[in-house]
Amino acid sequence: MKGVVASPQPAASELGAAVLEAGGNAFDAAVAAGFMQMVTDPFMCGLGGWGSATIYQASTATFEHIGFWARIGSKMRPDMWADDIRGFTDLWRFPIFQDHRNLRGYTSIMTPGTVAGFGEIHRRYASKPWAELLEPAIRLSDDGYLIPEYVAEHVRVSMVPEFPHPRDKYAANDAARALFHGPDGNMFETGHDYRNPDQARSLERLAKNGPDDFYTGGLADTIVADFEANGAFVTREDLAAYRPVVEPPLTVDYRGYQVASSAVPGGGLLTLQVLKVLEQFDLGALEHNGPEHGFIVGAALAWAGVTRGRHLTDPAFADVPVEHLLSDEHAAEVADRIRRHQLPDRKTLNVPGYTTHLSVMDEQGNCVSITHTLTTCAGIVVPGTGFTWNNCVALMDPIPGRPNSYQPGKARASAISPSVISKNGEPWAVLGAPGGWSISSAVSQVTSNLIDFGMTPVEAVSAPRFHSEGDPIYCELRVPQRTVDALRGHGMNVQRLLRNYDGALARVQVAGRMGGSFKGASDPRKDGGSVAIAHR
Repeated sequence: MKGVVASPQPAASELGAAVLEAGGNAFDAAVAAGFMQMVTDPFMCGLGGWGSATIYQASTATFEHIGFWARIGSKMRPDMWADDIRGFTDLWRFPIFQDHRNLRGYTSIMTPGTVAGFGEIHRRYASKPWAELLEPAIRLSDDGYLIPEYVAEHVRVSMVPEFPHPRDKYAANDAARALFHGPDGNMFETGHDYRNPDQARSLERLAKNGPDDFYTGGLADTIVADFEANGAFVTREDLAAYRPVVEPPLTVDYRGYQVASSAVPGGGLLTLQVLKVLEQFDLGALEHNGPEHGFIVGAALAWAGVTRGRHLTDPAFADVPVEHLLSDEHAAEVADRIRRHQLPDRKTLNVPGYTTHLSVMDEQGNCVSITHTLTTCAGIVVPGTGFTWNNCVALMDPIPGRPNSYQPGKARASAISPSVISKNGEPWAVLGAPGGWSISSAVSQVTSNLIDFGMTPVEAVSAPRFHSEGDPIYCELRVPQRTVDALRGHGMNVQRLLRNYDGALARVQVAGRMGGSFKGASDPRKDGGSVAIAHR
């Protein structure tokens, strides 16, 4: 079957295309490529992670969203760390603790959803056997590979200055240190040989016994015993009760295109809100990243930060006014503020003081957009299992009574925005990105680049970019100085990043069928990625 696969990991993209060429559909390709991502990018994603997927099934002409969100463990309490917080980072708003308890170690782990999520995708849509799709990942984990630059580069320095050094962050227990460190005590570098037979055995268990082994079977027994011995907040009951959430995605029309993205607590709400605001302006008539375009984009992103701070939360725990936030009236109100050069202040924003993506489309029109992650990785490996765990607690809120405060069972709010764009009722592009809270800003800008400026996928993902969570507003070094000066003149707190292609910003992956042919692009930030096209 013909089709296109885009991801940051070449081995995953190539495998996805091979599955298509062997007769699999987009869903088969996504499952196989997703597990390959877990093997080849072990700090970005893995069996202990979480995420969500936006799906279009061509045979029924229906969209679905599968949220396999991480959830707070039963042993956490809303006020347990409230007195110990030292502040928040400006970029991504990580709560800061002196001992990094929310960033590394067993206390940073939330109940994972990745295995259940991919299992649900397979059960609902795939055509090939589960074990067959996992086999390439098992084999590579056993055989090993040379560590690529895209893995090595993000463990050299801390992503955020307040973080511990990666050599410590990714080695919170002895099993993790043994897996990722050489005999000299340093982390493995580019070109080092890396094998993970323990992970291969864990994958073999899942291939043989199915996804439930992770939550209620023998693998769950191993996990629970280690968690109980080391003070984790996730319990046996949390694992056994875990279920993905299947529901319609959020959708909006954007200049005659239909955009479907992740349901809350995912970032589709933020991405689509930005698009609704941008639609109030004739962007195509403006200079891309010129002073006027730059202010509109930066301000739209800043006002989405208000939605994030005030409303983005697990809808099982609080009402999220999605219909209002995506309404024409709300978009017009925000656009009016932007025309008056009005920006949100920190009170309005409700501010106190690693991931990967896979985009797949096949010739039948099936589309899969999956973002899955470990957040920034807890540095924990349960002995004998070979895989890493999420540190989702890192981006929950230690202050009680707020939208994302610690409450057992609550899913973490996120910017992940796996999206599918349709044109005249036909799938046109599949896109999404890794990149923490910069995901929604990236996906909305790339969507606008494709539609408003007629860019190719490669041009759209490569163009200079803005990012904001309200304040400050960041831009890459390639944004013209006159644009930066003009924005500052209008009162924007613009922080210029010091890289032309900054890896701290999200890395969008696009797979599409445009003009009758398959096209794709993998964002060049952070050592790029790959697109593979199946030709038969």
